[in-house]
Amino acid sequence: MQPRLSDSRLSSPAKFRLDRLDFLLLGIVLLAAIPRLYLAATQYVEYDGYWHVFVAQQDRWRNFVWDYKHLDHPPLYMFVLRWTLWLGKSHLAYRAIPLLAGLASVVALGKVAAKMTHSKLTPPLVALALALALPAIVISCEVRAYMLASFLMLIAYTFFLDAIDREEPAGSLRPRVFFAVSAVLACLTEYCAVFFVCALFGIGVVLPLLRRREPLLKAWAREAATFGAVFAVVALPYVKQLSGSAITKGHLLAYYYDPSGQDSRSEFLFRGLRNTFDLFSPWPAPSRSAFLVIACGLLLAVSGTLWLVRRIGEPKNAAAAATIAATVILLIELMVASMVRLYPFGGLMRQQYFLLPFLLLCAFLLPDRLAAAIPRPAAYALAAVLALAIAAVGYSKFEAFPKVTETLMTDQMARFNNRFPAPEAVYVDQYNVIAFFVHHDTWKWKFIGRLTSVPNVDIYRVSRGTEQMLVFRDKGRWLADPLDPTFYDNLSECLRSKGLGSITLLRLAQDESPWAAPELKAYRQSILELAGAHGLCIQDQLIHDRDVYEEFRAGNCTPPPER
Repeated sequence: MQPRLSDSRLSSPAKFRLDRLDFLLLGIVLLAAIPRLYLAATQYVEYDGYWHVFVAQQDRWRNFVWDYKHLDHPPLYMFVLRWTLWLGKSHLAYRAIPLLAGLASVVALGKVAAKMTHSKLTPPLVALALALALPAIVISCEVRAYMLASFLMLIAYTFFLDAIDREEPAGSLRPRVFFAVSAVLACLTEYCAVFFVCALFGIGVVLPLLRRREPLLKAWAREAATFGAVFAVVALPYVKQLSGSAITKGHLLAYYYDPSGQDSRSEFLFRGLRNTFDLFSPWPAPSRSAFLVIACGLLLAVSGTLWLVRRIGEPKNAAAAATIAATVILLIELMVASMVRLYPFGGLMRQQYFLLPFLLLCAFLLPDRLAAAIPRPAAYALAAVLALAIAAVGYSKFEAFPKVTETLMTDQMARFNNRFPAPEAVYVDQYNVIAFFVHHDTWKWKFIGRLTSVPNVDIYRVSRGTEQMLVFRDKGRWLADPLDPTFYDNLSECLRSKGLGSITLLRLAQDESPWAAPELKAYRQSILELAGAHGLCIQDQLIHDRDVYEEFRAGNCTPPPER
C-alpha cells in the first residue's frame, strides 16, 4: 500500500467534487449491491421483519404508536419503514431502508478510513471488506433498524473526527452540531447506539488532557455541551426502556450474565468474546486454546498499532487512536451491560453488528502504517493480494450461506387455507396475527374498531379485490390456550358483536412438542366440553401436532369427527 509521505491536516469541507477515492468507492458500492439485491429479492423475510411491517402499515396512528411501544425499539425506524411502504408491498420494498443504508455505509466507512490512513489504497480496501463481508450483507437484508443505526453512527463518527481535528476550538462548532444530530438519530433508531455515544464522550473527555491545546475546563465544557444535548434528547425513550418496559427474550438469556448460573464472570465474558470473534471472523476459532492464541495475537497487534500512532498531535494519528479507543470501549461497555443484564453480549449478529465497521478500521491501521517501510511496487502488490483475498473469502462465505426462499409457515397456512378457504372471520392471538399477516401482507388491512366488552381485541377488515374477511386480534394473549375458559368468552363476544355466522381460530404453536395419541384425545375432548359450556359449536376441527384450526358458531351441535 503506497503511503503518503506528508501527514497534512484534514481540510474543512469545501465545494462538492469527486476525486479518485469517490470513483473507487462508487465502483465498490456497485459490486456490493449485487449480493445484497440478490439476497433481498429471494431470501425469506423473518418473523420479526414481518412484525415490523405489520406495525408500519397500521392505518391508525393510535394503533401504530401502541404497537411500536411494544417492540422494545426506538421509534425512528418504524416511521421510516412506514414511508417506504409507498414503494409497494414486496421483499425489496420492505428491505429498501437497510439496503440503502448498507450501501451508503460502504462509502461512509471509506471516507472515515481516509481520515486516519496514510495510503490512498487503504480506504478502498476497508470499504471493499465491508462491501463483501457476509455479516454486512445479511444485516443489509434484514427488515430491522440495525443497519440504519450503524450507518448513522458512521456519519456521526465522521463529524466527530472532524471536530477533534480542528486546530481552533471555535472551528469545531459546525461538525459538532452535525455530530449531535446524527448521534441523536442513531440513538432514536436503535438503543445500542448509546454505547457508541458514551464511548466517544469518554474520548472527548480524555483527549484534551493529552493535547493541552486550550484550558481544560473550557474543553470539557464544550464536550459537555455537545454530548449533553444528545443525552437530553434521547433521555425519555431510554429511561422508559430501562424502567422495565422491555422483556428479556428467552432466546437471549444465554448472553446475559446469570449470577446463579454455572458460569463464573470470567468464563461468561470469555465465552462472549469468543462468540463475538466467531461472528465477525471469516474463520471461527476451532477451540478454546486456539482462541486464546488468537486473542494474544490481537492484543499484540493493537499494542503495536497504538505505538505507531502515539503522536496524536498529528490529525491522522489522533483519528486512528480514537478509533482504537472507541472499539475497545465499545467492547467493554457491552461486557458491562451484559453483566448487569441490560444488553446481550456475544449474542445474535444483529445486536453486535455495529462493532464491525470499527473492527475493520482497526484491522487495517497496522498494515497501513507498516506499508511505509516497503517499496511502492510491493505496496501495490500487497493491496492487490488483499483485495483478491477479500473477494475470495466474501464469495465463498456468500455461497455457503443458506438460501431460503420459502415464506415462513407455508405448510401451516396451507392446511388452514385448504380446510377453511373462505372464512367469514379469523381469530388470532399476538403470535398468530403475524403468522396470518405473513401470508396476507399484500391484502388491505383496515382497522374498524375494538370489542366493546373486550378492549384488548382489535378488529380489522382484511380485503383483496372481492375477497374480504374480519380478523379479530387478541392483544391480551401472546399465545391463546384452548384450555382457558375465558378464551371462549372472547370468541362468543366476537360472534355476538358482529352478528357472525362463524369464526375460525388460527392457533399455530410456538416450539411445542406434538401430542401423544392419548393426550391428544383428552385435549380434544376438553376443548369440546369448554366450547359447549360457553354455548359454542365446533363445526370443524383440525389438530396437527399442537397447531389448532377450528371453526366455531353459536349454539350446540354434534362434535366434528376426529382428524
